[in-house]
Amino acid sequence: MKGITTFAILIPLAAAFLTSHPSPADLRSRDPKVSYDGYHVYSVRAADVHEAHELEKRFARYPTIHRRSTVDVAIPPQEVQGFNALGLKAQLLSIDLGQQIREENKSPTYKRTLHRRSGQLPDLSWFDTYHNYTDHLQYWDDLADAFPANSEKLDLGLSYEGRSIYAYHYFGGEGDAKDKPVVLWHSTVHAREWITTMVHEYFAYQLIDGYQRGDANVTYFFDNYDFYLVPFHNPDGFVYTQTTDRQWRKNRLPSSNSTCVGIDLNRNWKYKWGSNPGASPDPCSDTFQGASAGDTPENQAVSALSDVLGARPAGIRSYVDMHSYGEKILTPFGWTCDPSQQPPTLPRMLEVAGGLAAVVNEYNGTNYTFGVGCDIEYYSSGNGRDHHYGTYGANHSWTLELDPLTDDEGGFVLPPDRILPVAQEQWQGQLWVLRNVTQD
Repeated sequence: MKGITTFAILIPLAAAFLTSHPSPADLRSRDPKVSYDGYHVYSVRAADVHEAHELEKRFARYPTIHRRSTVDVAIPPQEVQGFNALGLKAQLLSIDLGQQIREENKSPTYKRTLHRRSGQLPDLSWFDTYHNYTDHLQYWDDLADAFPANSEKLDLGLSYEGRSIYAYHYFGGEGDAKDKPVVLWHSTVHAREWITTMVHEYFAYQLIDGYQRGDANVTYFFDNYDFYLVPFHNPDGFVYTQTTDRQWRKNRLPSSNSTCVGIDLNRNWKYKWGSNPGASPDPCSDTFQGASAGDTPENQAVSALSDVLGARPAGIRSYVDMHSYGEKILTPFGWTCDPSQQPPTLPRMLEVAGGLAAVVNEYNGTNYTFGVGCDIEYYSSGNGRDHHYGTYGANHSWTLELDPLTDDEGGFVLPPDRILPVAQEQWQGQLWVLRNVTQD
């Protein structure tokens, strides 16, 4: 592995966040661990997407997820009776979110000293369970150590709480890497979406293992693409889900004139930022867009890399922003539903998205829906897929909403025994996609 390259020179404003707000350590010390014992999870059906937005606002102080014309919400046990008295069209999905979280917290079977030899790939027992942040960083270093001549670790800059945001560059095959179109993968944008981290790690494992074995597909990919992987877009939020609040979504940046903390990093990209109703100006909302476009240190860090990659002659061929949950492939745009404003290349985007959905379905029967984000999900301005298409012209720019389909199948708290099957199905999908987008 090459030495760590830093992009800090590209984001001089990010350091200001480390001194312009209260100490991150002070903020962490004030937060008691959140218990979800006895929380009931409901899916509330709205008449249309506009009513769903109103329901999301109504239940903003509870953990929620807006899914087109439904809102899933977790209600504390002492408020369940009052919630039921509202007379909403609500389906009970879980009677104890806390129990789900405890069952998710399975001790890792993977032991680094037993399951990895120096200079070799770790074994697949890594995917038996979830892992803490420090172990994830070590795992990425171990992957790179197993691929030393074809990998590079990039330090893009610091999060609000001072954690480095890393990208991993994998390259090889015929020709100069800089002359090839880029494949760019992001994950752990929303802190509670742990399955995205694990799927991303499986993709990295398969690229390295396949290239070393001389696998025809992976060799072809390295001949045709230059790979950049950003596994922890939101490291502070991820750590917070492990120490304090499993359902936390945003980053950990305080807001001026508000006691609420955090900005939704997938509403903070510069392209079409603040195009309501696709994001919220309310600091207490889970979709808070920030005070200005791209004002988070995390998005400044990752967008600096995208700026460089997007300026290359071959550009960004495929950008995949991994999220959960809902089993959907979302294409641009999210900021508008107007058919006249959709990308001119939308038919090709949908063709490729449909191909991925078909492969996943054939592999294990999972039915992914695909389409324009605003049409099949909801309005969302300042999101990553719109930004990478609208700013850089990425040919295929997706939000990939991973398994499960609904909260009663686990929601954000996906059982550990589902990690490997989800990762495997998605790798099958990427095998098909990367074979089919070498030209456009």
